[in-house]
Order: sequence, then C-alpha cells, then structure tokens
Amino acid sequence: MQKQTFWDKMRAAYQRYDRMMEKQGFYVVLGVCVLIIVLSAVLTFRQRKEAQIPVVVEEVQTAGGNQEAQRLEGALIASQGAMQTAAVPTEPPFSFAQPVSGVTIRFYSVDEPQFFASANAWQVHPGIDLQTDYGTPVKASAAGTVAYVGDDGNMGLCVELTHHDGYSTYYAGLSSADYIRAGDPVHQGQVIAHAGDGVLAEGEDGPHLHFEVRRHGIPQDPLLVFLGLDSIE
Repeated sequence: MQKQTFWDKMRAAYQRYDRMMEKQGFYVVLGVCVLIIVLSAVLTFRQRKEAQIPVVVEEVQTAGGNQEAQRLEGALIASQGAMQTAAVPTEPPFSFAQPVSGVTIRFYSVDEPQFFASANAWQVHPGIDLQTDYGTPVKASAAGTVAYVGDDGNMGLCVELTHHDGYSTYYAGLSSADYIRAGDPVHQGQVIAHAGDGVLAEGEDGPHLHFEVRRHGIPQDPLLVFLGLDSIE
C-alpha cells in the first residue's frame, strides 16, 4: 500500500469538505447569518441599556452620602424653579387707553390745518377732541408721573403726564384737577381731573376733552397710539 503524502491528505480533506458543502452548505451559511444577527441584537440591547443609566454627578462615600446628594439635587431644582418664576412678568405690557368714553369730534391733524370757528382761524390740531359731559372724570391713559398741572393760556387748565419709553400725554380744557400735583405717580385708569370746555379755540364744540400724545416731544396720533400702531422711534 502506497503511503499518503501530506499533500495527498490535504487533497482528500478538501474533497470531503467540498462534498459536505454541496450537501449542507446552505445550512452552514444560514447558521452563520443567524449567529451574526443574534450578536448584533445583543450589542444593540447593551448599548441602549447603558444609555438609560442616569448620570451620577458625584458618589459620596460617607454613610449619609446618598441623602446629602438628594438634598443637593433638590436644592438645585428649587433654585432653578425660583429663577424661572422670577422671570415671569408681573405687570401687563405697556399700553394706552382712552381717558374718557366719548365720540371723537375733532381728529388729529398736523399736516393740514382745520378751521376753528371760535378763533375764526385755520390751525393744526396735534391731538383729538373727545366729546363728553361737563365734569366727566378724566383718567390717566397710562401709568406714569405727573409732570405739570396748571393753566396753560389758550388751552385752559391742563395736566401733563410722562410715561415709559419717551411718551407723554396732555389733557387740556379741564374743569378741575384737584386730585394730583406735579411729581405724583399715577397708574393707568386713575382719575386725574374732570372734563370741561376751557380750550378757547374750541369753544364752539361744547364740553369735551382735548387729548394729545407725544413721544420724545413729537406729536402722535392718539388713535394710532391706542391701537399700538404708532411707529416713531
């Protein structure tokens, strides 16, 4: 019997492997694929589990360490909540309201003069006239500070208030203004005076409030200011 060499043994082994693969190769490949899928699923599960583990800021080795860490965490949450609460506005947005209820009988006009029968003259009108009964309470159009109370010549008894962001309001032709004096703070809707008919040039219009709004000294249309549509910066 001829002795097999090493290469003869290798050739025979390969032939056995080749015959096995012809018969069972599909199942071997399928087993390898299943093994790869199982390994991938295990690795994905471990990664997700590690991602869900909460981060511990600091591990305290003392006997009461866990309680101390909980107290520190609670204090941090409480301080963050207090900061958020402090950031909430405590006052409504700044705005203007009509100082008396009444029909507008003369509109704002600084570009085209209007005719005033009592003065027999054409004049610009840097405000609006609100018709109302004599003695009707006049309210502050917005929160601010009293800048002036007194007789202003042809405009009669007047009150001027200063407000936020360069605004000021002017109330003219009043019958009385005994509630306030210069320097007093006022809130929106506070009664500051009573309506009258003291504007000389507007005598033919009867009792009403002459009302003006200025921003940085420049007249604004009060009706646009009420709507928040004035755009002078």
